[in-house]
Amino acid sequence: MDDTPSKKPLYYHKNYGNYGFGSFHPFDPERFSRFMEMIRGDEVTDSAVDIREAPAVDDDILTYVHSEGYLEHVKRCEMEGRRLSPDTPVRPGISEAARRIVGGSLEAAKSVERERITMNLGGLHHAGRDYGEGFCVFNDVAVAAEYLKRGGKKVCILDTDAHQGNGTMDIFWTSPKVLFISIHQHPATLYPGRGYAHEIGECDGLGYTVNIPLPRDANIADYHYAFREIILPVIVQFEPDVLIRNGGSDPHHSDSLTDLALDMRGLEYLGRTSREAAEMNGAGYIDLMVSGYGLRVLEGWISIMKGVLNLPIKTPTDQRIGEPGQEPNYSLRAEVEKLKGYLEPYWVL
Repeated sequence: MDDTPSKKPLYYHKNYGNYGFGSFHPFDPERFSRFMEMIRGDEVTDSAVDIREAPAVDDDILTYVHSEGYLEHVKRCEMEGRRLSPDTPVRPGISEAARRIVGGSLEAAKSVERERITMNLGGLHHAGRDYGEGFCVFNDVAVAAEYLKRGGKKVCILDTDAHQGNGTMDIFWTSPKVLFISIHQHPATLYPGRGYAHEIGECDGLGYTVNIPLPRDANIADYHYAFREIILPVIVQFEPDVLIRNGGSDPHHSDSLTDLALDMRGLEYLGRTSREAAEMNGAGYIDLMVSGYGLRVLEGWISIMKGVLNLPIKTPTDQRIGEPGQEPNYSLRAEVEKLKGYLEPYWVL
């Protein structure tokens, strides 16, 4: 770790709790306040985190990545009680909460050069320039990356959410200044049905989108193989100034919407290995961890955060599934070889 102060900023606002979609929706907005209570109740984590208030951003910031027409559409949907998509109703107060989440990620981007490691309870990666879906109203990941890009920084977005980050991918589809890497459950088996290996960007952005589809039940051995064969070599060659990782606990085997098989040790591995990838390149690091569904979301977030902050985790309460360095799933090996073929003109793999 570096010699900067030990406490790292985590951006938050109590109005994050208004980011919800109604009763029986899988995205439980109480996750935010309960997570803050969990941090304060864990002496190791509490002593390593500096909680800072997230501001709400205005339209000028949102138009970094969203069209003015889309912002008007969100306002109309909120006034009229309509939906952006079947799974994303725009309830009263959700727009302001989303602007707070974007504000937290933007502040994380503004402070990363000084702090080196910053965090926010964000990661709303399914919203594109002209659309919202998948529980995502605005795309805070893209706003943070665009802010840094406009400041002359090269940005790597490493999306480890079990669901592929289609909105972020679409926004930076033609940009060579933002390297977008997504490792996710195979799109033939999970929403949003995007992120096949052949999707590698267009125009100047060819080769700067990297999608790694995982088979169902992928465990830590499969993730380790993907990091070794694709993710780390591409990041080293890209030489980012800042690495943004987004994705919460939904690769965990208990998640109610997905079919991957990381244990808590595997989630810690994601946070730690992503942060190490940034440090290896002298890059600043931003972590955004809002996703996850089911009963063990917050435990998963804590595991990721401890990996990011290089803190010890308690003995996992779930079974050990796989080991780094074990032979990966045969279908993943085939997928990786296919992906190397698509990326061969752009990266040495």
